[in-house]
Amino acid sequence: MYQHIIAPSVGIGVEESIKALNAYGKLVKRENQNLEDDLKEIQLVLDIENITAEPFISRCIFSDIKGLASYDLEMLYGTSDDRGWKYTYHGLYKPYYEKLIEELKRNPNTRRARLCIGALKPDLIYSEDPPCWIEALFVIVDRKLEGTFIFRSNDGVKAFPMNIHALSMLQIQIAEDVGVQPGAMHYIANNFHCYSRDFELIQQYCKNFETASEKRRFYSMDDIFKAWEDISK
Repeated sequence: MYQHIIAPSVGIGVEESIKALNAYGKLVKRENQNLEDDLKEIQLVLDIENITAEPFISRCIFSDIKGLASYDLEMLYGTSDDRGWKYTYHGLYKPYYEKLIEELKRNPNTRRARLCIGALKPDLIYSEDPPCWIEALFVIVDRKLEGTFIFRSNDGVKAFPMNIHALSMLQIQIAEDVGVQPGAMHYIANNFHCYSRDFELIQQYCKNFETASEKRRFYSMDDIFKAWEDISK
């Protein structure tokens, strides 16, 4: 059964999704890097009402946002594309990006605007390390760009917080390139899980969500932009 979460911002959405995984995750046997492992898993549908709204980033997960900022820059600008990795998400969506912008500008009512992650590399899809993010769909509603991001599999503890944050920044960039405002995000993870090695960590995260004061619990969007600048110097 899917856990459907509606949140006002990315920061709240991340915390609520992790809490749902901890509370409702079903214990199953899956592969973890080709080794059998116990996982807690749910299916997740997360609707973010406004991706530019505060609170933006949970300090309970990111005590230092430099790593998150570096991941953002790779997603947006391909800063790690030439480092010898098998693939990067930027490298996989880049072939479609200009066509996506052209389509959204050509017809603001289109239902054809999409990024197909890895579709040009069919051998990658069934490799030992296939992309977890597989597709993104975009529509313009009331001059605001809505994005739907689909994951076949998503590590809810260590990958998801970085994935959703970087993709929210990508959606903002696409909206700017098209000339509209960013709107809602719809994030779908068909398998949203926590590996056994992270069972204690997810419980600690959930405890921190409840005990941290509101003022100390979140970074702002301005904080991430400053981190981008510091890294780029």
